[in-house]
Amino acid sequence: MKKRRAVRAAGHTGEQRDGGVSGEHYRAGYEAGYALGLRLGQEDRGSVFEGTSIIIPADSQHDAAVQVIQHIETMTPHLYEVLVADAGATANTRRYIHDRRGVVRHIKGNSGDHLAAVVNKAISASLGEYIVILANDPPHMDNWLGVLMCEFEREPGVKMVYASSAVSDLGAALVDEEKSALPSSSSSPLSCLLFRRSLPAEIGMWTEEILSAEDHMHRWLERIPAEQRLQIEASPLFASGKI
Repeated sequence: MKKRRAVRAAGHTGEQRDGGVSGEHYRAGYEAGYALGLRLGQEDRGSVFEGTSIIIPADSQHDAAVQVIQHIETMTPHLYEVLVADAGATANTRRYIHDRRGVVRHIKGNSGDHLAAVVNKAISASLGEYIVILANDPPHMDNWLGVLMCEFEREPGVKMVYASSAVSDLGAALVDEEKSALPSSSSSPLSCLLFRRSLPAEIGMWTEEILSAEDHMHRWLERIPAEQRLQIEASPLFASGKI
């Protein structure tokens, strides 16, 4: 049975910060956490840190990396690092990454590499114990990453947690949860995948086809047995279509 869970109200949106942890606190924690991960990586390229690597794919068709990074930094407690998988990012994004070097990792492919090849390179270069791959939606709930991580802690048999927003009636979707086949990206928008760094060794990397990041994510998710993946509702966590 495909696991499905609604998101609990474990945080606040960016508009509801009163009394909560400030974006400035998250940014400071992020920079401290990234500096730790970077130092460990420089000391021993085989080292990992007990945090999360967040990979943002960017190509000529879909590039919201700057906005996504800005949302991450104000809504995510440490420890984590950010990697932009650049398969044709805009000049603006590349300038931004250059200005933030030492804080944002810029993963570039070789000439002619498709998005999948660069994302695979980012996965291999990541230093976190867990890895998140985002589609094109920025997080808009404080501690969105903590919400996702809690699902791993509650479900030890799960190999991947993914955030998806079904556009069809939720009741109908629940009736259909016995089906192991995933719906197409057009009927079930996918915002992110969260998995342990050991998973790619089990199921393989992205296949090097010319697809959008979201379509690649759907294809990759299909490799996981239905009982080993857990869906949570994306709409409380991600600002789908808002950038």
